[in-house]
Amino acid sequence: MRLKWIVVSVCAAVFVSGALAQGGFGQPRQGGADQRPRGQQGFGRMMGMNMAGMLLQRPDVQRELNLTEQQKNQIRQMQESQRVAMQELRNLPPQERRQKMEELRTKNDPTKVLNETQKKRLREIELQAMGAFALMQPEVADELKLTQEQRSKLQGIIMQSMQQMREQFQGGGFGQGQGAQQMQQMREQMEKQMLEVLTPAQRQQWQQMQGKPFQFEGGRPMPWGGMRGAPQGAPRGGSGFGGGRGFGN
Repeated sequence: MRLKWIVVSVCAAVFVSGALAQGGFGQPRQGGADQRPRGQQGFGRMMGMNMAGMLLQRPDVQRELNLTEQQKNQIRQMQESQRVAMQELRNLPPQERRQKMEELRTKNDPTKVLNETQKKRLREIELQAMGAFALMQPEVADELKLTQEQRSKLQGIIMQSMQQMREQFQGGGFGQGQGAQQMQQMREQMEKQMLEVLTPAQRQQWQQMQGKPFQFEGGRPMPWGGMRGAPQGAPRGGSGFGGGRGFGN
């Protein structure tokens, strides 16, 4: 099971780097409309919606948000509707499939069942779960007022780290029993490098955006929707909320 998680996580990480290489990192927003290419906008939306949906399935997050039984049932129903509907889209042409998937994501957005206080706290937990990887979300980068130079540096750090992860995996570096620890160390190093790109004022603002520290049962989940970090009783794997969505789609 641990080896399977490592394979899934490495594949997802490589997918992330490929999406960034193709679409680039979001340009600063100009005016009222978002002028970023579609792939860049899709990457940011995917990151947020995937993580938020995955977190809402976790018992520890549900307790933190004080979700009612009705809210939990609504989220489960959305999850099941999403899963079934996604399977029915497999044979559609790519462009039509992307359009339908986007409609499904909007329709089954689990954050719709939350009140404003719950949404705010979920966003804070989401940023903590993603760590410095959240800086790749256009809305986060815009809020921190990252310069284009900073955005380019962040993208370079991620792509280099993902390439190293892929090379180590292909070379048999993620040995069974040590792979999870090695991957965690690589993530921590990548996040450290990313945070060093920020100015002291931006780092302070970033800390404030994350709110009160949240203790994840089983450890922090991987930012690209890996299986590690799910507490006892939480769903694992591609539900349409926590995994399986295309980058930039």
